[in-house]
Amino acid sequence: SRALELAEHTHDLRPLAQVRNILGILARSRGDLAQARYQLEHACALAENLNDPSVRIAALNNLALVCHANGEIDRAIQLLELAMTLCASMGDRHHQAALHNNLADLFHAIGKGDEAMAHLKQAVAIFADIGADGETIQPEIWKLVEW
Repeated sequence: SRALELAEHTHDLRPLAQVRNILGILARSRGDLAQARYQLEHACALAENLNDPSVRIAALNNLALVCHANGEIDRAIQLLELAMTLCASMGDRHHQAALHNNLADLFHAIGKGDEAMAHLKQAVAIFADIGADGETIQPEIWKLVEW
C-alpha cells in the first residue's frame, strides 16, 4: 500500500503499473481474485501507455492467471496471446516460451490436448533454440507462473 502511495505521487506510469502488478500477484496469492483483477486490469491499462511493453506483458500474464482461476479460459487465452505478440515484437524469446507453456496449461485444462501439445512443443523449441547450460538456465523464466 505504501509503494502504491509513493508511485501515485511520482506521476510516473512505469512504477505505478509495476506496483499494481505486484499488488495483483499478492492478492491472487491470498485468494482475493476480485482485488487481483482490479489491480492487474489497472496495471494493464497503465502499461499500455508505456514505450516498454515488458511491464504490460507481465500484467497480461498475471491477469490471465486470475482469469484462469475464475474459469474465464477464453479471456485468459486472449490475454496470453496478446502478451505473446508483444514478446515476439520485442524479441523476448524466454518469456515467449513461458507464455506458450502457460497457454499449453490452459488448453490442457479445457481438454484441448492437440492445442496444448502444439504450444508445449513451441515452448520447448524456443527454449532449445535459445540454448542454455546449467549456469545460465533460469527456471523462473522457463516455467513462469507470476512475473
